[in-house]
Order: sequence, then structure tokens, then C-alpha cells
Amino acid sequence: MVDAAQSSSDPGTTPPSGRRAAGLLRRLVAPERLYLGALGLTGLAAVMSVALPAAERGELSANMVSATLGAAVGGLSLDTFLISRPAGWVQSRGRAYVIAILGVAVLLSGVAAALLTAAAGVGAYLVGVGSAVGLTVFNTVSSLALRQRSFRLVYAMRAASGAVLVAGYAALYAAGRLDGGVWSMVWLAVQWLSAFAVCGLVLVRLRRAGAAPAPTSTGADLRADLLAAGSLHLGIFAQMMTLRFNQVLVARFAGAGPLGVYALAVAALEFAQAGAVVRAQRILADRDGGNGPDPTRAVVTAALPIALAAIVGLGVLGFLAPEYRHAWLLGLLLLPGSLATAAGKSWSALLLKRRGERATTVVAVVTSAVAVPAYLGVIPWAGVVGAAVASSLAYAVHAFASRASLRRAQPPNPGMV
Repeated sequence: MVDAAQSSSDPGTTPPSGRRAAGLLRRLVAPERLYLGALGLTGLAAVMSVALPAAERGELSANMVSATLGAAVGGLSLDTFLISRPAGWVQSRGRAYVIAILGVAVLLSGVAAALLTAAAGVGAYLVGVGSAVGLTVFNTVSSLALRQRSFRLVYAMRAASGAVLVAGYAALYAAGRLDGGVWSMVWLAVQWLSAFAVCGLVLVRLRRAGAAPAPTSTGADLRADLLAAGSLHLGIFAQMMTLRFNQVLVARFAGAGPLGVYALAVAALEFAQAGAVVRAQRILADRDGGNGPDPTRAVVTAALPIALAAIVGLGVLGFLAPEYRHAWLLGLLLLPGSLATAAGKSWSALLLKRRGERATTVVAVVTSAVAVPAYLGVIPWAGVVGAAVASSLAYAVHAFASRASLRRAQPPNPGMV
């Protein structure tokens, strides 16, 4: 007979209740839930920033957009590039190579953020440049962790950072510090806290892995990396100009107050895209080339109720804070574009895996060629309403072009929607 101690330690004899509890725990900390929680905390921070006067919130938003767009433009899209490389790529290139390209990306991110801050005419160079650097470090190093399937840890860090940001905003509100510049400094501190945390995670993993093998890459491999990274970054650069450049123009032509309202609506609608972001990262990290069924229908179906709830929330906030009373209308105008973006993220990730960087680059450049002239033509005279309409149009173009290009991928996938 097996004694009690042996029975309790044998996985095969785990009581059903224990298996159910373990399964429930795994579902609660699933990467999608953690990412949704992280985005929810970021959304809560955005809601808390409504306590600021619209002009002060506009300063905070201007700093954020200069930093995020600066990190996207100057960061060379290393996060997407690294996570999409085949298995063994990091070992073949060597750690010094990865650190060197990260250093270049950090420098370029700071320069890009400074230029964008000047273009917006709103915000602080310290926050824009410093946050862009922190974001570049976090995103790039996180991609190395995601290559090792550390989805839970990376998304848990995002959630923890969101919780710290919420706590920081709450402390400032309690102290009566309703200053967009001060709130921006808290946001800057959180970006660097996140960067240090994820660097610590990767360093621990490197120590456990031991000494790195000697690099085996050749000059031809490095030239191929340069071409692939350049093609990929051109596409992501164009895509980020589509997503964020409108806010720079709103700051320049409409001012800090309208930007504060518009950025709130954008942030609320982006919450609905959480599932699409996680699914796209899973597709990129998948080593089978993204040949599974297309998940886009499920992603959009999940995004719709969240987007509608976000618009309702904007309406409630507008009732409580009259300065933001038009935010729900902007959210409604952004709704078609938000759903198109959710679909486009999945299709773009599948397109990258199946047809390579060139196909996604073509789509992004075509979209940007429509979006940027539309922004420049509409925002100076139509303000935030024009920005919302032009954005939805641009996002729809991106989704449609991604889907059309994906249809030409070979072999055809019977799981397509």
C-alpha cells in the first residue's frame, strides 16, 4: 500500500479539487489576462488624469506621445525584430552584438523624442527624451524575455508598473498637485522602473544560462540582419506615424486642452485592442511560421464590447468633468478605427510570418501615405474631430491592405476568416 506522504506528493494522485484550483489559478494568471490587467491599470491611470485640467492633461499627453513615438521611430523596431527572429538567432549573433544595437537604438530614440517635442510645441524635453529611452530599453529587453516564452513575467511587470503609476497619480491628487509637468515626471519614473525590472529579469536568466557560446554569424548574416531590420522598421515607422503623429499635430494646431481630451478618447479605445496585441505577439513568437488558423474574427468579436464600454465610460466621465464632455463623441468616431486596428494587428503579424518584412512594410507605407496627408489636411482646420475621422479612415486602410496582402500568401490557409 502507498503511504499517505507518497500519495500526497504524487502528481497522478492530486485530488480533483486541487487540479481544479490549479487550473483556475493558471487561467487567472494567463498572459492575456495579465496583459489586460496591465492595460486596465494604464487605462485607470488615464482616467485618473482626468482630475487634471484639460490643458494640464494635454501637457502630460504631449510628453507621452513624444516619448512613445520617439521610441518607435528611433528604437529601430528592435522589439519586433528580435522576437520575430528564428530560434538560435541570439546565440549565433552573440550578446555583444545585441547590446550594441540596443545602444544605437537608445541614442536614436532620444534624438527622435527631442525633435517630436519641438514639433508639438507642448511638453518637456526631459520627460520626452528620458521616457523614450526607458521605453526603448524596456521594449527591446522584453522581447528577449518573450523569446523565452516569459509572457507571464513580462506582462506581470507591465501590470506592476501600471499599479505603481496609479499609486503615484493618486498620491499627487491627494496632495493637490494638479500639474501636468509633475504628473509627467511620475510617468517618466515608472518607465525607468519598468526598464530596470525587465533588465534584472534577463540578467538573472543569462546568469543561469552560463557562459555564452562563441558567435557563429558571418558578414553575410549581419548584412541580412541589416536589410531585414531596415525593411521591418520602415514599416513600423510608417505604422506609428499613422497611429501617433495625429496627436503631435493636434498639440501643434489645436493646443494642449483639446489634445488632453482627444488623447483620453484614444487611450480608452486602445483598451479594446489588448487581446489583439497579445495574439500578435504570440504569432510572432510562434516557430511554426504562423501557419495556424487566423484568430482575427475572435479578436474583433472580443474587442467590440470592450470598445463600446469604453465609449460609455467616456460619456460618464464627461458628465462628471465637463471639460471632457466631448470625449465620448471622439470615442464614437474612433470606434471603427479601433476595431480595424484590432483586426489589422493580427493580420499584420500573420503577414510578417508568412510573407516577410517586405509585405508588411508595403502595407504600412501605403497606409502612412494616406494617413499623414489626411492629418495635415484636416487637423489644422477641423481639430480633434478631423483627427478622429482621419484616424479611423487610416486604420481601416491598414487593416484592408493587410488582409488583401495576406490573401496572396501561399499556401492558402483554410482557417482564414
